[in-house]
Amino acid sequence: MIRAFVTLSSHLRLSKTCEDLNATRQTVRRHINDLERIKGGALFEVVERQYHLTDFGKDCLEDARSLLVQFDAFAGQSSLSRSLNAGLEYNRFVDSDGREFFSQQHSVSKVATGGLTLAREALAAWGDAETRIEHPSLQAIRPYTVLYRKGPQGWVFVDVGPESAYARWFGWTWSKSAIGKLMNEDNVGDEFNEFISGAYSRIYDEGGIRLDHLYAHLPKDGEDPLPVTFQRLLLGCVFPDGTPGLTVLALITNNVEIDAIKNMPQPVLPKDILMDDLSSHMHSNLDNSVRKSA
Repeated sequence: MIRAFVTLSSHLRLSKTCEDLNATRQTVRRHINDLERIKGGALFEVVERQYHLTDFGKDCLEDARSLLVQFDAFAGQSSLSRSLNAGLEYNRFVDSDGREFFSQQHSVSKVATGGLTLAREALAAWGDAETRIEHPSLQAIRPYTVLYRKGPQGWVFVDVGPESAYARWFGWTWSKSAIGKLMNEDNVGDEFNEFISGAYSRIYDEGGIRLDHLYAHLPKDGEDPLPVTFQRLLLGCVFPDGTPGLTVLALITNNVEIDAIKNMPQPVLPKDILMDDLSSHMHSNLDNSVRKSA
């Protein structure tokens, strides 16, 4: 049922959906009808034989995609695998070119006990701001973060800080052009998006925090993907109107603990993009934010 829903939402054409699923029209329609009964609302409307997602269907789509990726991973039919160790999550993704990506969740206490300077100060700012995005304390770390809002069809870029890891790696043009776009507009596939953002919804909904260390291959300066390691702190926040937001602080660093890459050659990262110690910049931003609020 979920696969029929996700596939039809992608094509919005029954014939193409049936072709992809190797199923009859009757079967696909039955799966959609059964899922609508379970969910308690119409997922699609048909206008002149053309399928359109309803608002309710749009609200259900991201969770359905995530569940489908998890089902396939559990069944060993996905390039994404996920496991838990003492309640902490470990993910491995293999792209179509055979490149391996890893993420390993760590206890948030690691930030307080020897974490990177900016991560420690961001955690303190988050607590001081009581999660309020526009509070001066959180404003001080905005240049280093990416801010998202969750829309009906996925994660929307609200702000990309000029000093963020995203801007440092992808460049000014990309970071300035991302505002207002959906994260999944990059067409890299549901499995990769789940690898990158699978944890976002939980922190967004709960308003909590999470620490991950990641090893990935990402394109830089329009060239082929290069290996990069970074720490990522997810901070659940709220906008002034009380609606939730998600602040992501990614820090490019060689200082990562990922079991799977211990015996692998480590990426050679340019010193000018490393983010191990940005404390003085952080304090300067905080002083400026406090003066503006005053």
